[in-house]
Amino acid sequence: MCDFISRNSKSFEELDIFINSLDKSEDNVIRTLHYAQKIFRYLPNEVQKYISKKLNISFDKIHDLVNFYSYFTTDLKGEIKIKVCLSGACAKNDSSNILAEFEELLGLKCGETSSDLKFSLDSSRCVGSCRRSPVITINGRVYDNVTLKDVSLILKELK
Repeated sequence: MCDFISRNSKSFEELDIFINSLDKSEDNVIRTLHYAQKIFRYLPNEVQKYISKKLNISFDKIHDLVNFYSYFTTDLKGEIKIKVCLSGACAKNDSSNILAEFEELLGLKCGETSSDLKFSLDSSRCVGSCRRSPVITINGRVYDNVTLKDVSLILKELK
């Protein structure tokens, strides 16, 4: 843990400034976790323990929150997070082939991150744009009516 903290000391200093600007109520736990994930790009145990200590909340509670909410991750993800919806209408409209095209062009399998930490590729559940399926999200931005041809154009734009 000490090695992780020393390698990321500036990030922990930034997190301290954020935590110190808040009142120490449990209402700010989720905000703190979001902020920490923004800084570190993920929430490894070292960061969870640090937040636990700083907010005087049990590690188990912090850990449970991180694992409960889908927007938190304990794995380091790429700078560009691509998610392909595989639910309902998207599945009916060929989203599995969209995912396969991303896998081929990126050289990644679903759930993997590129070695340079540039891209992460994942599937997702419904994002609520079923009438415009198939849908993908890239860093939270929704792309709708995606076709196989669009995949290479999107990647060209991102690179």
